[in-house]
Amino acid sequence: MSEAAVAPAGAATAAATRIAAITTDAATVTAMPAAAAPTLAAEWAPGLYGADVATPRRDSLRRRALAVADVLALLGAFALVQIAVPPPGGTAGVALLAALPLWVVLNKALRLYDRDANLLHKSTLNELPGVVHSITLGTVLAFLVAPAVTGADIGRPQMAVFWAAAMALTPATRWAARSLVGRVTPPERVLIVGSGQVADLVAHKIAAHPEYGAGLVGYVDVPSDGRVLCESGLAHLGDVRDFERVCHEHDVERVVIAFSSLASEQLLDLVGTSKRLHLKVSVVPRLFEVIGGAVEIDQVEGMTLMGLRGLTRTQSTLGLKRGLDATGAALGLLVLAPLLAAIAVAVKLGSPGPVLFRQERVGRGNRQFRMLKFRTMVRDAEELRHGLEHLNEMSGGAMFKIADDPRITPVGRLLRRASLDELPQLWNVLRGEMSLVGPRPLIPSENAHVIGRHRARLDLTPGLTGPWQVMGRNAIPFSEMVKLDYLYVAEWSLWNDLKLIVRTLPVVIGRRGH
Repeated sequence: MSEAAVAPAGAATAAATRIAAITTDAATVTAMPAAAAPTLAAEWAPGLYGADVATPRRDSLRRRALAVADVLALLGAFALVQIAVPPPGGTAGVALLAALPLWVVLNKALRLYDRDANLLHKSTLNELPGVVHSITLGTVLAFLVAPAVTGADIGRPQMAVFWAAAMALTPATRWAARSLVGRVTPPERVLIVGSGQVADLVAHKIAAHPEYGAGLVGYVDVPSDGRVLCESGLAHLGDVRDFERVCHEHDVERVVIAFSSLASEQLLDLVGTSKRLHLKVSVVPRLFEVIGGAVEIDQVEGMTLMGLRGLTRTQSTLGLKRGLDATGAALGLLVLAPLLAAIAVAVKLGSPGPVLFRQERVGRGNRQFRMLKFRTMVRDAEELRHGLEHLNEMSGGAMFKIADDPRITPVGRLLRRASLDELPQLWNVLRGEMSLVGPRPLIPSENAHVIGRHRARLDLTPGLTGPWQVMGRNAIPFSEMVKLDYLYVAEWSLWNDLKLIVRTLPVVIGRRGH
């Protein structure tokens, strides 16, 4: 089912030799002589695509797979209705079969099949609001129209069961369809235009997430002061004047424009060239550090504006978040009480010292509180830290982390792998000192390194989980973690909290806790 067209063997070999793996070690790029500002004159005869792969067929395969997934989910929901609350008569099945093509058309109108082609991160969770919209609207229309058109006697119990089953099955089948397409098709070949810190950041993020289905082939940019710098180790494939040649030789399918030093008009020419070559274009916006994903797109006389959310929130919204936190923490403590007791016994028997570890953390509004965790280290761990400072793996010195910390006890190592050591923080959540989802609770010495606008991360209560948990945890540097927390606070919503909770589950189940 792969959509990659067979390229000439020589071209494929040349392309393979130019692919450089992203590494965390800095790589020095050879100095290049300064060049004049390039023009993007076409160097190739007009062609359909910059890549020698059939990109449209890959996107078509994904769209069809998603449509089949939707049909299977709806059929599964109808089967559950037939088992749980079978409707009288035999016309309900006919009504559903007649509605299936219309439901696919509805999803097409809601862009549930086309959005993936424009995105690097093709997330089923992010499209869930659209799925809810489709299933709710389709179910209501079926309830209202089917009896009049087909004579089917569809009651409220049948529609309720159908809606609930479709809501459970549709995201699952769509996730499976995306996973299947990702396995049977090669990664999308991505070229970065830019060579500064932002380009490095984009390269590291793409390389760290193979589930995106994107493979970096290299970067191009205009030389600046005689040098082209890219510390990620990504292959430098040439100047932007070679853009078309690079795209053809390396079968580029997507271009990511990441703060290139090109002038605005030249960037516009590059985008136009990319579209002529039928390449997908992703652009890192200016001020991306404060934009996040919660923006409103506005149009003023043909000019596109992005409206950003403010940091102010209504008391009713914060009260709802607090109510959900208290309810979730109380239920968690009640349901997990036997597990908490078993862990407490294991910690006590595993090594001398208290069961719980208490540590000062900085909460909302710079108020300090004592955060609880199951003790995972030896009793005198803090005294031993000074002799281990040279092993600190966190850059900048703001935080102290060692992957194989010798102070961790055998029981503590097991608890950390599954993040079970953090369960006592449910008590902090119940007391209002923490939230289920929020920015990372820092110790005072770490909090002192947070300056400027990033201090706004404390406008919300710190959480058990948060963006740092699902986007790398200890693998991301302190400065990046602070930025993630700031964006979380700036674009906070209950829906974002729910998504973070869902994305935390694979981290915990996959034993990627510490």
